[in-house]
Amino acid sequence: MKQKRVPEIMDSPEISPEIHHRALAALERINKWSDSAGIVWREIQSMGENSGMLRVLDVATGGGDVPIALWKLADRAGVKLQIAGCDKSPTAIAHAKANAEKQGASIDWFTWDLFTDPVPQGYDIVVSSLFMHHLDSAQAVAFLKKLAGGAGQRLIVNDLRRSTAGWLLALGAACVLGSHVVCVDGPRSVRAAYTIAESAGLAAQAGLTDVKIEPRFPFRFVLTWSRK
Repeated sequence: MKQKRVPEIMDSPEISPEIHHRALAALERINKWSDSAGIVWREIQSMGENSGMLRVLDVATGGGDVPIALWKLADRAGVKLQIAGCDKSPTAIAHAKANAEKQGASIDWFTWDLFTDPVPQGYDIVVSSLFMHHLDSAQAVAFLKKLAGGAGQRLIVNDLRRSTAGWLLALGAACVLGSHVVCVDGPRSVRAAYTIAESAGLAAQAGLTDVKIEPRFPFRFVLTWSRK
């Protein structure tokens, strides 16, 4: 399937808070079904078992469901994580904060713009889930380079893999979640996503060496880079 980029409704600054909250809730259900947090957790768990407190930052956190799930997984496993989540959207941060408080998850939240703000420092692990496909290739290179600059030990990127089968799955699954935004944006996201080979090329352009990229169910990949 050829890559095609079409503006997504969720990326519009004109989206109303009510519609935005509804879309975030639908995306949380997709993330839970597709085990987005589990994909990231498997990359973190082995590090936490052999160290003290690890500081984790989730970039473009959206509704905050991934860091909340990571907090729960770490709590059950006895792994010490200090977690923060950031997003450009104040609506998303408010949604994430309310969800975290409701579930008793101790997470720091703040607004942050990838393109205008300096990279946050002081984190051992920088994570991003399902955001890179929103970026064109030049932006994706800058994104990987910038996040790696803030990762003291490891960068973890979990994203969509572009494929016809993945597009069909998104077309069907997104439209049963009660959100017009996700119904429209889901298939668009898959068409805009990068293949594993393309992602490896972007990482190389960002100057990241020894990057590991592996496929994950369903039609995802996880990119990991460790600082030497």
